Amino acid sequence: MKMKWKLLIPDWSHLDTIWRNHAPFCLWQIGDKPLIAHWMDEAVNRAVTEVEFYTADRPTQVRDFLDDGNFWSRSATVLPISSDEKAPEDAVPIIGLPKNNHMAEPLESDGDLLRHWIGLHKEWLDSIKEYSLRVETNFQEKGWIGPHVRIHKGAKFEPPFWIQGKCDIGANAQIGPYACVFENTIIDENALVKDSIVMPGTMVGRNTSLDNVAVDGGLLLDVKRGCRVSITDSFILSDLADSARSAPLSERIFALFLFLIFSPIATLSKIDWSLLQAHDGRGGELALKTGNHGPLIVRRWQWLKQVFKGRMRLIGIHPRPLDWTVETNHELEQRLKEVIPGVLSLSDIHDCHSTNDPDEWAHAAYQALEAEKGVDKIVRKNFWKAAFKKAS
Repeated sequence: MKMKWKLLIPDWSHLDTIWRNHAPFCLWQIGDKPLIAHWMDEAVNRAVTEVEFYTADRPTQVRDFLDDGNFWSRSATVLPISSDEKAPEDAVPIIGLPKNNHMAEPLESDGDLLRHWIGLHKEWLDSIKEYSLRVETNFQEKGWIGPHVRIHKGAKFEPPFWIQGKCDIGANAQIGPYACVFENTIIDENALVKDSIVMPGTMVGRNTSLDNVAVDGGLLLDVKRGCRVSITDSFILSDLADSARSAPLSERIFALFLFLIFSPIATLSKIDWSLLQAHDGRGGELALKTGNHGPLIVRRWQWLKQVFKGRMRLIGIHPRPLDWTVETNHELEQRLKEVIPGVLSLSDIHDCHSTNDPDEWAHAAYQALEAEKGVDKIVRKNFWKAAFKKAS
């Protein structure tokens, strides 16, 4: 007999003001897989043949992840709705793990969302024996470690804990209790990770203590206080992928050269500078001084310092202001905020020099989402032409 599930994916996007994750909550990792994958696994266990998901929160991303349920060999359909209230009355809200799908209190704040996320990880760790881990092996009772993890003999572990794989655990580092460490991370010597989540590609520096927090690269999410802190000191926290995303040394030196060359012009020009608070593409913020007239390279002269520091590129999309939105496409808005910005962009070639221009976002989207590298080549070819464009 065929069995069908109707599930509601709650729209909690308005509560995600701290982490500002690009994905809906159902795609946030809970242990070794996203929350929605736990539900699909449960559908397999219960011999459910068809699952309908109703969601108002980024349905395209949910649909792409599920891929019609092919991975689970059963039908999984995503049905967009305008709000949670539009879901069928018999649709079950996905608010927790399948075997314990409830919350003591409703989520009312952004801090509540983080605490709920951390709580689900703890619940998953406590019940991990009920799950079939594909890769991780039992290191000790209630302690799981994945492949290619290098552990110093002086490291200490207190269960429950879970380390995904390809990690380095330093001397006298303490992991647990209730620590979830994702792949490609480094926990340096004398570091402490308890009641916390370390996201992929994060380096936790020596003597750093993480307690009831989540860290994602250089971003610290304080669950207790319900706030975010961008850590600029790489010896405390850092993103191991930043070096790949930052400008290469040659580009940074060239940016410094341009900064020095145009310093006299910018200094002597009577430019009224305004401050632009923008996303840096890594979860942090940039404070950029912007001029109101003169050649484009002079108006953005101050930006060249950010390229030298490795926080911007010479060529990239225009920085997204903190309050910038695309009302008709929230998914695109999030993706553009997560792209490393540049001093000169494709939109500059098309005379769109500000995100206030109604056509700018289209050029930025094409530049950011184009799979091939041809867009950057076009901007490089027209670099000097764009650099000396004057304000209209």
